[in-house]
Amino acid sequence: MSLNKLLIALVLGGSALMIHSGVEAKNHGGMHKQHSAEHHQMMMEKLGVNDEQRAQMDKLHQERMEAMKVHQEQMQTLMQQQRELMQQDELDKARLQANLRQQADLKAEMMAGKHQHHQKVQQVLTEEQRAKMQELKEKMYEKRQDMREKAQDRRMDNRG
Repeated sequence: MSLNKLLIALVLGGSALMIHSGVEAKNHGGMHKQHSAEHHQMMMEKLGVNDEQRAQMDKLHQERMEAMKVHQEQMQTLMQQQRELMQQDELDKARLQANLRQQADLKAEMMAGKHQHHQKVQQVLTEEQRAKMQELKEKMYEKRQDMREKAQDRRMDNRG
């Protein structure tokens, strides 16, 4: 398979996944936003934050949501441009690669913002609250891992 064909196949596969993710995000955006706010409130309750900490964390959470909205809008624009490039009769490989690099850079920026937000939240918490948060995260990770394994088992059972 030539390099161009491989590139096109990879881009098409990635595009399908990104388009599906974008549609899912649009369909469930309100639900996700509500879930995020509920999760934020639940975590503060479980950690036993005081009113001052709550105010600081609410502000950090709001700033994060606003930054994410901007990033999501930028990503939607880049994905639309990618779709338009893919629909052209002649593939402009250089423009497509530039668009994909912009998407990758934006994803990296979003991930860095997530980690920066996490560090700011950690600074608001006491040592005991940080330990409790770590414990809750580990439990959540274990639960998600268990759910993934059960889903994998179901998929294997359905094949067999």
